[in-house]
Amino acid sequence: MNHGKTENRPAQKNGNGYIWNAMAGVMNAAEAVILSMVVTRTNGLADAGILSIAFAVGNLMMAVGKFGVRNYQVTDLKGTFSFSDYFYARIATVGLMAVFSMAYLWYCVQEKGYYVSKTAVILAICFIYATESIEDVFWGLYQQKQALDTGAQLFIIRWAAILAGFILVLVKNQNLCLASVCGAITGAVVCLFCQVCVFHRFSEKMGRMRPMVVYQLLKQCFPLFAVSFLSFYVINAPKYAIDRYLSEEVQACYGFIAMPVFVIGLLNSFIYQPTLVQLALEWKEGRSGSFRKRTQRQCLILAGLTLICLTGAFFFGVPVLSLLYGTDLGDYKIQMLILLFGGGIYALAGYLCVVLTIMRKQRMIMYGYAAVAAIAAGFSNLVVRRYAVTGACVFYFMQMTGLAVCYFLMYQKSLEEGMS
Repeated sequence: MNHGKTENRPAQKNGNGYIWNAMAGVMNAAEAVILSMVVTRTNGLADAGILSIAFAVGNLMMAVGKFGVRNYQVTDLKGTFSFSDYFYARIATVGLMAVFSMAYLWYCVQEKGYYVSKTAVILAICFIYATESIEDVFWGLYQQKQALDTGAQLFIIRWAAILAGFILVLVKNQNLCLASVCGAITGAVVCLFCQVCVFHRFSEKMGRMRPMVVYQLLKQCFPLFAVSFLSFYVINAPKYAIDRYLSEEVQACYGFIAMPVFVIGLLNSFIYQPTLVQLALEWKEGRSGSFRKRTQRQCLILAGLTLICLTGAFFFGVPVLSLLYGTDLGDYKIQMLILLFGGGIYALAGYLCVVLTIMRKQRMIMYGYAAVAAIAAGFSNLVVRRYAVTGACVFYFMQMTGLAVCYFLMYQKSLEEGMS
């Protein structure tokens, strides 16, 4: 594999990459919040609900588009697969994403009675994430060549252009469908322009497609794809049920109170990320006692974070969210606290996933998500139909609890095996 001119970029340059990567992470977290705030104020709750389900579907379909290949690509330091292989694999998965998206929307039109404008909005958001899936394979190349900052900068530029185009059209026309299409086209044009300007600097040659090699690559990454896809499904299962049985206004309110759910996991990751190398070293060297104590300590820290966030949300959550979205959410305080508690448990499950990965038990992670996803598919519609938003929130909490318990038992079993 030809590593090109940028392989020997100074290490300190990639130090900038972590800053830019963090900024891209903030942009990634803020995009839906910003658009939801604007849509609520310009078009009302119904359109905000459509946007909420559009993001849920778009993220699920993006799991198909990315196929979990990025981390595999970045860590392929031996050059087992060429960039051309990764690129053609991504074209194949984005094509599969397009087929899945169209099939799902056809089902929604037939079974859920989707009307044209709602279908068009969801399709446009899926297109935005298809563009992101293509961009991601280039970002993987840049990161592999010590240019994490380059990929992050292009991500920020693309999303800034999408937000600008979307908001300008929405404010001027109050037409969510037109704004979504404009955002999708803007994102694709900006992405193409940026990659044309940047890619040639990495001296990477595009070779011919090797179908069997691409197949082997996708086969290697299938477990990673399965975990990503199932995790998006499990997280958003209540939204899909709300979309089927409740109004778009209710969908919007659920989306608003669910926004803080990932705060605990984000804060927790900032704390445990610097300890992962030491944790991996302890496991590799067979220091099971130290390994156990370190994981237990992080779980206690997470419990403290969850308690602090729940306390803050109890006093300030509803007023702050109501102010942000211009909507009275006073009737959703209990549901918000249930979701936030579920978010803390989901953060625990996420941390245990990282620990299990260090223990090289990745397949166990896939089985855990598969089990919880099966429960979600079987019962989410029933619970939401009978108990509305409260049911959706309680069901989310129960799913996250089941996932955390499942991974904790796997962790205990793996720890006992490692000590024996």
